[in-house]
Amino acid sequence: MSNNRLNVTSAVLHIQRQRYRPRKLARSLLAALLLTFTAACGTLIERARVSNFPSPVAYVTAGPLPQASPTPTLLPLAKPTDLPATVVPKKLPLDSTSAIGLWSDRITDTQAFTGVVDVATGNASLAMQKTDLALVSLNERQVYTGYGDTITDVVANHRDWVLYDRNGKATYSSGDNSQPLLNIRNSEVITQLADDVHKLVYDGRYDGILITGVGNDLIRSNTPPMITGTNKFTDKQRQDAVEVLLRAIRTSVPDKLLIIGGYAWQDGAAYSAKPSATQDLGSIGDGVYIDQFLRAPISSTTSFKSESDWKKDIDYLAAISQDGKIVLISTRIANTGVSTDTVKQWLNYSVASYLLGKNGNRTYFQFDLAGTLAYANDPVLTAPIGSPQEGYTKLSSGIYRRLFSNGIVLVNPTGESKNTQFDTGYHLPGGTESITKVTMSAHTGLVLLKP
Repeated sequence: MSNNRLNVTSAVLHIQRQRYRPRKLARSLLAALLLTFTAACGTLIERARVSNFPSPVAYVTAGPLPQASPTPTLLPLAKPTDLPATVVPKKLPLDSTSAIGLWSDRITDTQAFTGVVDVATGNASLAMQKTDLALVSLNERQVYTGYGDTITDVVANHRDWVLYDRNGKATYSSGDNSQPLLNIRNSEVITQLADDVHKLVYDGRYDGILITGVGNDLIRSNTPPMITGTNKFTDKQRQDAVEVLLRAIRTSVPDKLLIIGGYAWQDGAAYSAKPSATQDLGSIGDGVYIDQFLRAPISSTTSFKSESDWKKDIDYLAAISQDGKIVLISTRIANTGVSTDTVKQWLNYSVASYLLGKNGNRTYFQFDLAGTLAYANDPVLTAPIGSPQEGYTKLSSGIYRRLFSNGIVLVNPTGESKNTQFDTGYHLPGGTESITKVTMSAHTGLVLLKP
């Protein structure tokens, strides 16, 4: 390198890829409920033909269907005015103000994991707590589908527990065509989900629960109207249904952490569409989970958000992390066979973008490469960047910058190369050579440290 100049392209740094065996977290079912179904109904008959969501409308009653009422008349769901008091202090993750802060839902107890995380999910987190008492362990549960193995019994005995299409067939999630969509307005469904969460947390001795899929296929304003009987869900009724469910879950684990993820929280676009609802519902828990930071996991690795859409993700993170909430963030690449240079570009781009928006002292990042932990020991994830000294700034060059007590973070979210220079020298994490000016290629990020 000459003239203290750094060219930031997708080939600046190289990542040492370490392959581990990913283990898919088991989908927990309501065991007690399933035993009841089996005992009551005997041998299960073959499940009805799958009808995948989204469909134009969904019903929870069978038989001939009249036209939907132009004015919704669904009765409001009862909900408490106050959340339950915390019985004992919750165990909170370590303060991440002076570090990047890391979490993971990919660590398994069969891996030789050598990285450092503050929050982790699953059995492996319990094993890790034996040597790291500060680690926060979470179990995980999705709440929008269920009962796939006993759908015939559910339809026969608890028909209003699931949603149906216009032909009266149980409606299944487009993300998992083996699991029917749950009617989360139903009080028995709400009770069963809350009881299930309670058992997952207390029986497993976890510090809390990560709830995923909250409001899935229900909360988005662009979802086709869901129907109960002859009446449409309004946006308000959709939000109320999610709120009642979250309050019930909160009540079931009053002294444990409750982290909420789903459509209302998945990325900046979801947040900007309904910021008030997102914050109101998020306030019921102890934190939120942003699971599609900067990209959808299966999108092309050569496709990047526009600057304006990228900025929505950054501003969402800045807003949601500034009130002391726990914020878990994931940038995922589900594609396999991605070049090392492309992976490295995404790693640096996502870490730097995360640092631009991070405001809270309990905010944690995860980089997931095709379900592996190949990123675990990369220097950029353990860089001692220090605490932020200002909000992010857009320089005249078009590069976004944020100063930290022990370094500087730069991101070029545009499709063109940009240049900038510094009044003092910096060095790369793990490096020593002084850098005073950089050329940043399109869609690149850079974390630099003070000497």
